[in-house]
Amino acid sequence: MNVNRVRVVSFLLVITLLSLLVQSVNVAGCKDVIVAGDATSGDFNLFMKVRDPSRPGSQVLCIINRGYTYKYHLPGIIPREREFVVSRKFIGVVTKGDTPPNIVKPGIALSDAGIAYGDADSPSIWRNPLKSSWDDFDWIRYACQSAGNEEEAVELLKEVVEMHAPGIPENMFVVGPRKAYVMEGDALRYSVKEVKNLCVMSNYPKSLWKYNIMKRFLIAMSFESEKEKIVRKGSIIRLGSMLGVRINSIDADSISVMMWPSGENANIKVGEGKPVGPFWVELIDISGKKAKVKVCYKYKEWENLLLERLRGGYGKIDVLYLMNISRLDIYELGGIRGMTEGYDEGTAICKIPYTHYDFLSCMWFAPNQCSSIYIPVHICCEGIYEPYTNGDAAELSVKLLKLLGRHGFSDYAERVEKIFVQEVEEAENIAKDMIEKGLDPSSFLTEFDMELQRQAYMTELFVVLLKGKGKDVPVIWGNNYSSTLLKFFSLSDVLDRECLEILGDIAKSIARLKLLELNVTGNRHAAKMELFHEGIKRINEGDFGEGFMAMYHFIDMKGIDCLHEDSSSSNDFMVYVYITLVILFLLGAVFIWKE
Repeated sequence: MNVNRVRVVSFLLVITLLSLLVQSVNVAGCKDVIVAGDATSGDFNLFMKVRDPSRPGSQVLCIINRGYTYKYHLPGIIPREREFVVSRKFIGVVTKGDTPPNIVKPGIALSDAGIAYGDADSPSIWRNPLKSSWDDFDWIRYACQSAGNEEEAVELLKEVVEMHAPGIPENMFVVGPRKAYVMEGDALRYSVKEVKNLCVMSNYPKSLWKYNIMKRFLIAMSFESEKEKIVRKGSIIRLGSMLGVRINSIDADSISVMMWPSGENANIKVGEGKPVGPFWVELIDISGKKAKVKVCYKYKEWENLLLERLRGGYGKIDVLYLMNISRLDIYELGGIRGMTEGYDEGTAICKIPYTHYDFLSCMWFAPNQCSSIYIPVHICCEGIYEPYTNGDAAELSVKLLKLLGRHGFSDYAERVEKIFVQEVEEAENIAKDMIEKGLDPSSFLTEFDMELQRQAYMTELFVVLLKGKGKDVPVIWGNNYSSTLLKFFSLSDVLDRECLEILGDIAKSIARLKLLELNVTGNRHAAKMELFHEGIKRINEGDFGEGFMAMYHFIDMKGIDCLHEDSSSSNDFMVYVYITLVILFLLGAVFIWKE
């Protein structure tokens, strides 16, 4: 009897310790979203990853061109180095320092095959424990540097498993112009699933759940496990595993619950739900001393909450829609996991068009989605504005986060992003015309994107400068470039010179961007060019008000175009008048001659 009692006590002690371990493992993680097929608002697929880097530090961008070579070890007891040659150019989101000449470690990548890659760690015991094992970044790099289409990408990811290379199990995401896939894999096995429309996922297994001993033993028999049950005080609900949820009390409109066998109390009202340890508990109804509750794995509910938001925009989801999704905090997602959690969360949204994806695939990047403005980088770009490659933009986003908090800058950023998306769509239409004429739009899109990157960075500098002086930050961006320049003009007698110089740099960047378009489309009228040079000159001389107004008239193309159209119409009218007068004169002469 005493022996049995000791065994029971020991067993309960072990379960209690394990439950405490489960509660303590509540760290930030990667969040991945696929929007494909009919779910998007146009002829493109979307992939978003909010990166919680396992290699902490400033999140930066890098471009790896075709032909780049490097040496890296193969997994094995005796590691052997092999030379790799990059055959597919790619843009990577990496931690500062994980760029050449060091080994590139992309947590997010977009290749010139029009394929986006991302991952989310899914820890389990099925890993290669050797020092020569590969991490998730090696896995991504191995596929994106070579794959020419989605199927090749998946096959290369499978090869990593077949080499028993993974040092940690992963959920891998592949999104191209035609298809999208999720692959779960560890050092021994993998599972691949095609995504037709929507998918959200984070750091947990689904298809490979049964091989994750801790999750299956402690939490639930499967990811999809769910119970809806009538309970009383003292009831314990389990999902086929050791841990569960205990009902501590039932009141008129709420219940008190805790994770069993050890956890904190949580009060849940009718119609509401809360995370309780690794579980989601929802109170459906109360009848006397009984309550109807639903229990599932909390990340199953997290997926449901995100998918509900995505389904609400089904068929209309675009880059801006995902930017808003990326800024959801923990309270907007049931208290389970926010899309935004830390300081070094580099976020990228990849837009992959069905056609011309080798030029027009675009990565929208934010060093931190809540405290920075998303900036575009097209896959054909030959360079990136330096603050986004050396870490300055990431450091600036941390300053903004500390000054304004997690949501203090979001509305400001969204105003700018709406204009950027509009401008990029116009630029892509110009680029399509160039491609169809056999021209390469790479230089055009490089300069175009860099101007937007500069405008975003300067806007953030402007906000930090004013907040650092303890002043209110005026809204400087309107609905488009024209109204933005009018706002600049209205502030030219209000702000000090230091602030106006930043606005002057933004105004000049806007003008250069519009000049880029004119150079390609061939609409350079003399009057426009005079306004461009006048605006640059005035701003450089410190006459900001006149400079902003000149820039406004320069980009207000309709006014100038109408002037030219009116001039042309006027000339045509005078020709008609002249011809009419000549005819009347001749008729008069004939009439007089007959007389």
